[in-house]
Amino acid sequence: MFEQKYPHLFRPLQLRGLTVPNRIMSAPNMLFQTIGGRTTEYYTRYLEAKARGGAGIVTLGEVPVCDGGCHTPGTVMSRENLAIFSEMSAAIREHGAVSSVELTHGGRNARHEFNVKNPMGPDEMDTAYGHVNAMTPKDMEEVAEAFADAAEYWYTAGFDTVLIHAAHGWLFPQFLSPLANHRTDEYGGSLENRMRFPLMTLKRIRDRVGPDRVILIRLSGADREPGGMTVEEVTEFLARAQEYVDLAEISSEGITWFFGSTYRPWCLNSDLSAAIKQSGKIRIPVFTIGSIVSPEQAENLIAAGKCDGVSMSRALIADPCFPHKARSGRGEDVRPCLRCLNCTDGDNLRRHFSCTVNPLTGHEQRLGFEDEGLTPARTKKKVLIVGGGPAGLTAAVTAARRGHAVTLWEKGARLGGTINFVDRDSLKNDLRRYRDYLLRQAEKENITVVLNQEATAESVRAFSPKHLIIAAGARPVTPKIPGIEHARHALDAYADPKSTGELVVIVGGGLVGVELGMHLQNTGHRVTVLEAMPEAARDAGPVYRIGMMAKASELGLEIRTGVTVTSITPTGVCYDDGQEGFLPADTVLYAVGMRPTADAFLDWANLAPQVDFIGDCRQPGKLLGAIHGGYFAAMDVGRF
Repeated sequence: MFEQKYPHLFRPLQLRGLTVPNRIMSAPNMLFQTIGGRTTEYYTRYLEAKARGGAGIVTLGEVPVCDGGCHTPGTVMSRENLAIFSEMSAAIREHGAVSSVELTHGGRNARHEFNVKNPMGPDEMDTAYGHVNAMTPKDMEEVAEAFADAAEYWYTAGFDTVLIHAAHGWLFPQFLSPLANHRTDEYGGSLENRMRFPLMTLKRIRDRVGPDRVILIRLSGADREPGGMTVEEVTEFLARAQEYVDLAEISSEGITWFFGSTYRPWCLNSDLSAAIKQSGKIRIPVFTIGSIVSPEQAENLIAAGKCDGVSMSRALIADPCFPHKARSGRGEDVRPCLRCLNCTDGDNLRRHFSCTVNPLTGHEQRLGFEDEGLTPARTKKKVLIVGGGPAGLTAAVTAARRGHAVTLWEKGARLGGTINFVDRDSLKNDLRRYRDYLLRQAEKENITVVLNQEATAESVRAFSPKHLIIAAGARPVTPKIPGIEHARHALDAYADPKSTGELVVIVGGGLVGVELGMHLQNTGHRVTVLEAMPEAARDAGPVYRIGMMAKASELGLEIRTGVTVTSITPTGVCYDDGQEGFLPADTVLYAVGMRPTADAFLDWANLAPQVDFIGDCRQPGKLLGAIHGGYFAAMDVGRF
């Protein structure tokens, strides 16, 4: 007899007669991709994958309701485009999910380049995007009507719900927050005044669509800043707003709270949803969002009464099949999110969306998503993989699942490669979860693993593989600094932590240097990171960097930029930052980059009919390159 491991998470929910099959909402995340105001198959297939994976509600993100409020290129809500948007809704509903669309107005954060009208907000001001006009009552009437028009349009297009975006610094929280709203008329000052315009808009939407339609709202539960909007004020607002809306999704203001990096706690906004739900004033369901990374966390939050459901963004980017895996009792097979924010950074910088741990996400239209893209190989091959780090492990698991006979040689005594540093890192909990997941997946497959096996051309030739994949990693670059023999590579601090003294200087302020510095600072050392460039961690994405640097500041890590290290002595570091100086140190570490090892294996190119170099062996980089390289190399095995 089947017994559900997560009974609260998979209990259906009724909203005005609409049945939501479970308590998991796929949150709006990827910026709505439009060309000429119309969506593409690319985006439709992305949403369909979420629905097929089992989410109860699947939400299309960021649809601006009118000119003057566009943060991204506008969506043309025309009769001509109804068929396209209706197909998007159908792609979600065909798999049993509720289809939702997030309606937005950027307010003062609208981008001039995407609007004809000047952006508007509660106050007149100048921003990084340009001048912002203060909204008049007539402007508010027009925006409220635009929201109602948009809601009516998307219901006509077949969507089951609309989600009103009243969070993350957009128009409505600009009015609700005393930090953003400095008006002295009836729309500013008291909470009653500050919530007048948002409530007017919600009432306008409800009056337009009638009593049977489902309306959702995304709210920031607090500003989390002194003098800002409190959770008590948000509760009072929601107590009034629930006359018009049927479910509230609770997030938070502050970019490091609604884009929580790996340095933020898990379930980071559940304190706000719990306070709102437990106030006794709210009768509608309350969902929470923010770094909920496992089905156990989601189940426990609901069971403890901290929320009625969970909204997930990056967890469902990392694994759209999260709900189905959890429902069938396979929670350990859910692919963990790293909270590395590569998805968010890529989407904002290039409008090109990729996930570090899931090569298919965002590319479903081209690559497919059934069975996680693992089409059986046309021809079964004898595959040898050299290197048991993340690239080699990904290649091994993928190739084995496609039916190949896979052998993996690892020169060390264990699998995992360089990411095994997570065993000792005090902050990289998400990466540790992913490493453990990867090892579990390898154990489940029919892979012959040979440890302590140093590969040579002779041993590879004797093995006679039909497909050879070389994932031999990279080697550290040693800087040409006088006295470098008195320093060690950064990763040595993990391998031999007892040899690291109290005063530490790290030469090199890229991602590796800064993140190692944070770990050492967190474990009782006093660390200074020296970086020659004007900015530290330039190899980090911008949103991830914000969260990382906030944590570095919280830990008291000292980072100096524009500093050239001139020499290293047994007692410290000589430097030049415009004037010469000396920094004492018990231990000096360096992290100035890695060099690929492919050059050592170029003579192996003819040891098998097909030879691939993947991961850091080919080009050192972030984990995304290793995982994607391993996956795609394995997908090409046996295609010809």
